[in-house]
Amino acid sequence: MTGLNDTDIRLNTDWQLTQAADGDAPLCSDLDCLYQNITLEALTQPGDLFYDEEFGWGLYDFLQSEDSELVRLEIVQRVKGKLEKREVILPGSISIQINYTEDTFRLRCEFRFAEEDADRILNVSISPISVEVTS
Repeated sequence: MTGLNDTDIRLNTDWQLTQAADGDAPLCSDLDCLYQNITLEALTQPGDLFYDEEFGWGLYDFLQSEDSELVRLEIVQRVKGKLEKREVILPGSISIQINYTEDTFRLRCEFRFAEEDADRILNVSISPISVEVTS
């Protein structure tokens, strides 16, 4: 799991490597790096990374799920639990809202890093065939 003082290669909105004007790969660090890591964790299944078996929100488990209070509760608890593991996120700032339209769960995840004054928002869609993240 990426920490506050880590650095990583910056990815574009399609999760591909980006290229700087000098041909090098640009980097992201600090809170931007951490936010990118949280986004990648939302798209990952636990066990997919050989070096961190617990990394991943496991949202693919909900592909083709029917809308019910139990399914919504399980999604919220899973996402909230993963966000609460990150020490730089203020636990009281975590809010998960779920809507279900056209066979798709739409999550609005709000949280705040301890060093920021504004919430970060992560929107996640779980359709019958995919999980997608938009900022």
